[in-house]
Amino acid sequence: MQRITIAITLLALAATPLACNKKDKGSANPDDASGGKDGDKDPLEALKNIPNEIQAEVDTVLQPITDVDVVVEQLTTIPDRYKIDAKGLRAMASASFNNGEVSVKIDVAADAKAEIETLLATIKGIGVGLKETPQRAATATKNIVALGAKSAALVTKLTAKYQAKLKSPFAKAEEKLKIQAELDAVIKLDTDIKAIIGDAKQTVTSLPSKGTEALAKITAAFAT
Repeated sequence: MQRITIAITLLALAATPLACNKKDKGSANPDDASGGKDGDKDPLEALKNIPNEIQAEVDTVLQPITDVDVVVEQLTTIPDRYKIDAKGLRAMASASFNNGEVSVKIDVAADAKAEIETLLATIKGIGVGLKETPQRAATATKNIVALGAKSAALVTKLTAKYQAKLKSPFAKAEEKLKIQAELDAVIKLDTDIKAIIGDAKQTVTSLPSKGTEALAKITAAFAT
């Protein structure tokens, strides 16, 4: 997981200096050929955003699991900080997890109530997320594969664009150097994205078992 996040950061830094050349006067711009919801999006920008889309798919499955450690700690610290009944808080938390009920049923100060309501809402989301972990993991894997295909199509389009410009008899040497640098950056993006996809698929595949562990942990916290 850490490797995925680091790789996305490196991609963003590596791709920042890149810029698409303006459309040549009187010629068709390959950037205009993309269709669907990304029809108006620059292919290079779309390619650079692929890692973010992959991370979003991973987070859809992972977030409820990572949230468990946070709420378990809060279930311990909130009663001490606000001098409230720990057993009552756990009962409300259990209701949020099992029934989706977000209701503060104890008399507390406004700041404490706000924090408890946020906690209960988070626990409600965890309850839904953990129950759906296997389904979410399957969907995320499918979407990650689709993003790989999208990336490959964008790389093909951009490569053709830059290679055509390199072959142009009207392109000056300095311009060709810039075009080659952009092409090299696209090739590197392609390699990095393939690695990110591999890591993401491996991570998502491991999450159903981690979801089971998280479920046991939060259930135990309600009974403590």
